[in-house]
Amino acid sequence: MRLMDDTFLSAAFKNNYKCTELVLKIVTEKSDLKVIKVEVQNELKNLRGHSVRLDVYAEDSSGKKYDIEVQRASDGATPKRARYYSSLIDSSILDKNEKYDTLAETYVIFITENDVLGKGLPLYHIDRMVKESGDLFNDEAHIIYVNGAYRDESPIGLLMHDFSCNDPSKMNYK
Repeated sequence: MRLMDDTFLSAAFKNNYKCTELVLKIVTEKSDLKVIKVEVQNELKNLRGHSVRLDVYAEDSSGKKYDIEVQRASDGATPKRARYYSSLIDSSILDKNEKYDTLAETYVIFITENDVLGKGLPLYHIDRMVKESGDLFNDEAHIIYVNGAYRDESPIGLLMHDFSCNDPSKMNYK
């Protein structure tokens, strides 16, 4: 069993604030991030269409929401799947009659076994931008792809080693 396996990931992250916080700090590069809520296999119902089950759903002390998806098959980490997950998270956190400006900042994070975007980078940050000016759109909806095949001595390289490791004594992070 490895963290890259869905069943084991769920067991390892269930009520595990420290583990979730470590992953989010490394992936988002926010050292001051503090996780206050963790749920595994959180189902978001869509009464009119396709529902989803989030592998790890977390919230930090500033109200930001995070979905961590571990995906072994490259075809399961498509851009439109990330977009759909982001939209369902948004629809589940905005209450009726609440103003759009209160919508929380969100992150959909796909940790993939292979480099699905194929550029050899450890992380791919996807944010909307205004095409004509190159300015960020600042809707606070973020998608991050993590290349699970990436290895080096950086925090993300060490973490991706751990996600693929099936011997706990050889892991970098406790």
